[in-house]
Amino acid sequence: LKDGDVRSRELCDVVGALARSKYFDPGLFELLASELQRACRKGRLGAAEILQVLCSMSELNAYNAALFGAACEALRPGLKDFSEALRSRLEAALKRVNHDPGSDFFNCLQQRPRDTREACPMFWRGQCKWGPKCKLSHDQDSFEATAREGNWRPPSQSGGRSVGFNQSSDLFKADRCGALW
Repeated sequence: LKDGDVRSRELCDVVGALARSKYFDPGLFELLASELQRACRKGRLGAAEILQVLCSMSELNAYNAALFGAACEALRPGLKDFSEALRSRLEAALKRVNHDPGSDFFNCLQQRPRDTREACPMFWRGQCKWGPKCKLSHDQDSFEATAREGNWRPPSQSGGRSVGFNQSSDLFKADRCGALW
């Protein structure tokens, strides 16, 4: 490790193994932090590896400001592509060690990708039977955007009448075995 003969991926694996075993050695972590910082700055680590390193180090409370700063800078360009779960995991890791990457990083981290699907009118009436499988959006932001753009038409105006009782009635039919679903 002192000679720099360890690959970037192996460094990530070492940090992960140390976190799983709950092993903390300040001397070892200083060496690891400097090598990981160099790997982050040179772009040798992917976003998933950087996230794993940050989470593992925060679990051990092994905080190195230079490493966390370099990792946040490396993650900044691809932060918009992170899923909600990865965003919350990263935010929790940064809060656990009280690292402040800057307000613009946290703002970018807390922005949710906008759902571009059309708002589901049946959901807002409480009659959508599809739930998470619905092809239309059940998100409050998409409903507000559709209403703001003037594209919103309730089902009564779009030619459809209320058939919520028909939509939900087939949910409680007996199958061929006699079981109700």
